[in-house]
Amino acid sequence: MRKNVVVLLAVLLFIGVLGFAPVNAAWAQANTSKLWKPTKAISLIVPSAAGGGHDIAARVFAKCAGKYAGVPINIVNQIAGGGVVAQEQLKAARPDGLTVGQAAISLVTDQYLVKGVSYDQNSFTYIGMDSSDPGNLVVSTKGKYKDMDLKQFIAYAKAHPKEIRMGVSGSWTNHDYTRYLLEQTAGVEFTRVQVKGGNNVVLGILGGDIDAGVPYPSEVRAQVDAGNLKILAVSGEERSPFWSSIPTFKEQGYDVTLTVWRALILPKGTPDNIVQGWKDIYEKTMTDPETKQAFIDVGTTLFYKNTAETIRLINESAVVYKAIIDSGVVQP
Repeated sequence: MRKNVVVLLAVLLFIGVLGFAPVNAAWAQANTSKLWKPTKAISLIVPSAAGGGHDIAARVFAKCAGKYAGVPINIVNQIAGGGVVAQEQLKAARPDGLTVGQAAISLVTDQYLVKGVSYDQNSFTYIGMDSSDPGNLVVSTKGKYKDMDLKQFIAYAKAHPKEIRMGVSGSWTNHDYTRYLLEQTAGVEFTRVQVKGGNNVVLGILGGDIDAGVPYPSEVRAQVDAGNLKILAVSGEERSPFWSSIPTFKEQGYDVTLTVWRALILPKGTPDNIVQGWKDIYEKTMTDPETKQAFIDVGTTLFYKNTAETIRLINESAVVYKAIIDSGVVQP
């Protein structure tokens, strides 16, 4: 079973890696003949803390998309319930185009891991993807692992089971799946330390409370460039464009290949003219060279996928993650 789970996780690389009031049904059937443009500020709900990879990606998109929306796009960080409240708020929001969300794998996994949630991947209307990132195995340049390469790190972990404290952001985000995949492929076991947000994983490593983590590039870039963190491996299929000298896990003999996707979503029942208006804003934003550069500047990879491609990738993710969860390896 474990071998099957590892294979399923590896498949994920090719997948991607998404005031509130009840919906007014009559309003949602409004005329759809005219392409919609917002006339008020937009709220972009992010189910993670400020400073983490998801937040950073959302802020870049919001800043760049404001140019085409013609109104400010304000970030709303909603971390209550591990991000569940964020999805529930978006699901219940008025479908007027003024409330949009950014979602990742919890969109498809919460239904299996969190009791009482009312949503799944079919509960929303999709605009497209905005970004995708690999994990980066990092350690402090001032800690006991500072002089180790990946093979030495793994050898130490094998000789000292559970001694290495591995930080993960939230409950079974891609941080956790990457950690698990490394454990299975390398035959090691870490002590899992759960914190809120990838930025807090970084702070924990710098402070000595955590030994290692697998945050996203935008979460570690400043500290790597400052010489405070050292990257041992990258979980992408290819090397990171930000650190081309750092080999992937796969290059070093460990089949750990996993990326995260982030999707932009609207409440279900959003009128077609509003959906089309958002698609227009999205396409103009994502094809703007300034947007591409803005994502590069913060250490995040732009991931431009239209609505049909986004839905396909998310549905494929749902199948793969459900199989992993059903295998019994995921502990809520």
